[in-house]
Amino acid sequence: MQLLRLLYRRPLPTILSFVLLLWVFVSSGLYQHFFALSFKTEYKHWGPNMPLQPLIQQIKEKIPPDILPVNEFKHKFIYDNKQKCEVRDKSEPITFLLLVKSALKNFNVRDVIRQTWGSEQRFSDVIIRTVFLLGVEPDAQHLQRRLMQENSQHKDIIQADFIDEYFNNTIKTMMGHHWAYHNCPDAKYFFYVDDDYYVSTRNTLRFLKDPMNYPKYLYSFIINTDKHSQEDLYAGYVFPSSRPKRWVLSKWYVSLEEYPYSHYPAYITAGAYILSRKSLETLYFAELYTKFFRFDDIFMGMCAKKGNLHLLHQEEFHYHKKTYSIEGYKFTIASHGFKDPDEMHRIWEEQRSVGNA
Repeated sequence: MQLLRLLYRRPLPTILSFVLLLWVFVSSGLYQHFFALSFKTEYKHWGPNMPLQPLIQQIKEKIPPDILPVNEFKHKFIYDNKQKCEVRDKSEPITFLLLVKSALKNFNVRDVIRQTWGSEQRFSDVIIRTVFLLGVEPDAQHLQRRLMQENSQHKDIIQADFIDEYFNNTIKTMMGHHWAYHNCPDAKYFFYVDDDYYVSTRNTLRFLKDPMNYPKYLYSFIINTDKHSQEDLYAGYVFPSSRPKRWVLSKWYVSLEEYPYSHYPAYITAGAYILSRKSLETLYFAELYTKFFRFDDIFMGMCAKKGNLHLLHQEEFHYHKKTYSIEGYKFTIASHGFKDPDEMHRIWEEQRSVGNA
C-alpha cells in the first residue's frame, strides 16, 4: 500500500519508468537470482546422493550395484577404432592420448592437426596417440562419405550417432570418457581439446613432469614432493565459483527449474583439460551417477565434486585466444580461438622452430 501511495505522488514518467524496469526485471529472468537456493548450504549431488566408491567397486566386480546408473552413454558407435591404443610393448605405455573434439565438416582442420600438434611421430621417445571425437549431422550423407574415406586412411575417428550440436557437448564428452576408459587402459594421461585450439605437445610433456610447479620449475630449482598431483590429475583453467546465467536471452541461460542453486560447483573449462588415468576413471563412474546437464564443463564440475577430485588451475590453458608473440607462447600449453587452421599451422611451426612446440 505504501508503495502505491508513493507512486501515486510521483509524475507519470517516473511511474512508467518504474513499471518498465519492473517488467524488464521479471521478463528477463533476472528475478530468479533472488529465489535460487544457496549453493554453500543447500547443494546436494546432481544425482543419487550416496558415496561413489562402493558403487565403482560393485560395477568393477560385476556385482549389481545398490543403485543403478542414471546417466549411461547409450549411443551407437559408427567408428570406434578400438585398436588405437594398442602398443607392441606394454612396458612402454602411451604417455598421453589426445582426444580432439571436432565437427563432421572440419576435414581441413583435422588434417592440419595431424601435421602439427596431433602428430603421433612428433617425438621418438614418447608414445602419443590422437583421435577425433564426432557426432553426426542431419542430411549430410556427402560429408559422411568423405569421413568414411578419411577414417579408412587414418583410422583415428571416434563417431557415435548423436546430433553434433552445441547443447550436445555433454554427450560428446561422455562419449570421449566412455571410449577412453574402455579402450585405453594403459595410457597415462588423456588430453581433451577442441579442434580450434593451438596446443604445444612439448609444453604438455613439460607440464606433466611437474604439474604443481609448471612452468616455474623450468627456470628455478624446485623439488617436487607431491606425486599425487600426477596420479590424481585433473588440470586446466578453473572457474571456482560461477553463477548461472538467469538472463533469458543469454546463450547460457539456465532456469531455476533446470538448476535451482545460486552457484555452480568449481569447474574446468571444457575446451582443453588433462586427466590422469585415475581421474578419468573417477569422472567416468561419476558421470553414471550424475543427472545429465547440457553444459559440459559444468556437468564435469558436478562429477568432479561427486568424485572428490581436486581441480588443478593452470594459467597456461587459455580458454580465450592469447595474443600471439614468439616469447609470449614460450610456456603456453593450449590457447583457444584458432578457427583458421593455416594461422594455427604457422604459429605452431614458428614455436617448434624455437623449441616450444
